[in-house]
Amino acid sequence: MTGTINISVKTKFLVVTISSILFLSIVTLVGSIITINSISEENISNYRHDVYAKTQQELQNYVQVTLKTIDSFYQRTSKEKIKSEVQEHLNEQMGLLFTVINEQYNSHKDKYTKKEMEEHLKKIVRSVRYGQNGYFWINDLEGVMVMHPIQTNLDNQNLYDWQDENGKKIFKAFAHVAKEYKEGYVDYVWPKPGFEKPQDKVSFVKLFEAFNWVIGTGEYVDDVTKKLQQEAIKTISEIRYGKTGYFWINDTKPKMIMHPIQPELNGKFVGDMQDKEGQYLFREFVTLTEQVKEGGIIKYMWEKPGYKEPQPKFSYVQKFEPWGWIIGTGAYVDDVEAKIEAMQKQTQRSINMVTIASAVIFIIVLIIISLITLAISTKTDQRRL
Repeated sequence: MTGTINISVKTKFLVVTISSILFLSIVTLVGSIITINSISEENISNYRHDVYAKTQQELQNYVQVTLKTIDSFYQRTSKEKIKSEVQEHLNEQMGLLFTVINEQYNSHKDKYTKKEMEEHLKKIVRSVRYGQNGYFWINDLEGVMVMHPIQTNLDNQNLYDWQDENGKKIFKAFAHVAKEYKEGYVDYVWPKPGFEKPQDKVSFVKLFEAFNWVIGTGEYVDDVTKKLQQEAIKTISEIRYGKTGYFWINDTKPKMIMHPIQPELNGKFVGDMQDKEGQYLFREFVTLTEQVKEGGIIKYMWEKPGYKEPQPKFSYVQKFEPWGWIIGTGAYVDDVEAKIEAMQKQTQRSINMVTIASAVIFIIVLIIISLITLAISTKTDQRRL
């Protein structure tokens, strides 16, 4: 009976000891897992906030860089800059014309009378065109219009004191430049087809000394501006970042100026365009950019390559005030969520590894403690015997 009682006591002691250790270990393990999960959820929540904030900041930075690119084109549209832009072009065109008329003059000056030669050269100058609107006119050093191919009603009129809308005596200026410098530039305003008011123009004039003719040609400032705008649009349309990042441009009407992914929208009114939830997104772009100079974020639904249905998207938009352009770029929500999901999976893998490692350590410690407890208990029983 005594031996049986001792064995029972020893067994109970072992069971109680191991059970206590097991309980404490499980509580500790569960507590650790709960704590890790709680910390991980907080970290993921913070990460989610940081990812969206970082993405929005990146979109803003991308737009800022694009605005600076556009501004670099805009800076070239001042009259002084335009002179530089058109100087080589106008010089080239004037050079070609002078090559022709000098050759014709030298070839026929001994065959034609002065009057015949003048008519011959005027006919050549009248017929020459370049680009979409380029032409040449001739006036003399007294400001008399010798030949104008577009406004023929000016022919033979003395325009020396004629003033443009801003009060500038432009033919006097043409004559002065030709007399003093043989060639040069003059700024003024001049009637342009399709416009009610005269438009800014920059002209290059050169003296044809044989007849003291001032031959001129020029470009409208808005034509040069349009060329630079087209260059800017082409540049922006080709910019890409990341896997799907691009930029679009619409104006405040709103009309689509350039969309590199959906070019069928270019030139179209998009004010009535709604996403699948009924949001007039382009109207909102205009409203936001007119109210907030720095621009901001708009959330909406938009078509995404590879998807049948429009996907949630948020874009940063800001207006380039000088040209009235609204520049935008955006990110799809699922692309951002994919980063968060990757973070969650990585976190879950870490938790699983910690849990498995803790469980293995717990089992090893439990076995060691059980063996030690068993050895101590056995040794105590032997001493009693």
